[in-house]
Amino acid sequence: MNRKRIFGAIVAFLFAITLTFSTEVNAASADTVPIGTITAYAGDTNGNATGLLAAQGWLICNGEEYPIDDYPELNSIIGTYYGTADRAGYFKLPDLRGRFLRGVDAGANRDPDAKDRTYSAKGGNTGDRVGSAQADAFKRHSHKIEFNSGRQSKGNSGGRRGKYQEGYDLSTNGVGGSETRPKNIYVNWIIKASDV
Repeated sequence: MNRKRIFGAIVAFLFAITLTFSTEVNAASADTVPIGTITAYAGDTNGNATGLLAAQGWLICNGEEYPIDDYPELNSIIGTYYGTADRAGYFKLPDLRGRFLRGVDAGANRDPDAKDRTYSAKGGNTGDRVGSAQADAFKRHSHKIEFNSGRQSKGNSGGRRGKYQEGYDLSTNGVGGSETRPKNIYVNWIIKASDV
């Protein structure tokens, strides 16, 4: 009987430690995502999904404006990076619908056009800064077109052999889609707005 009590006490102790550790890990997990973090969300945002996300501290990156008083910490982080709000006392979320995200170049010279980036919404950041945007582009390139210009092999009676060349302005036919893009899958971009 003594062994059963000892075994029961050990099991109860281990169970208590597991519950405590599990609770602390879950609490820590909620606090480890910094406000302002943008991440992909695989769910739809129709119906009550928006409210459920907001209840967990997340907002959809769709360019909407929110009262600064509702999300003061997020406003202090992103400010007007993604444009100025139309109403006083509000701030604007990034509008990432249909957009790919790219890391700030920060002088790494991986984005040759970093200085030419424009604002993503009126009043937002430009240049090599968070929140700036770039239009689509296709790297400058050319296609070599070779053709035989012809050659005269016999001359006129009494004349010599000669050469002739013909000049052409050539271009390739336009082919392809309506934009340059990698293979992709749609997601909703969401931003951590508050610790709940």
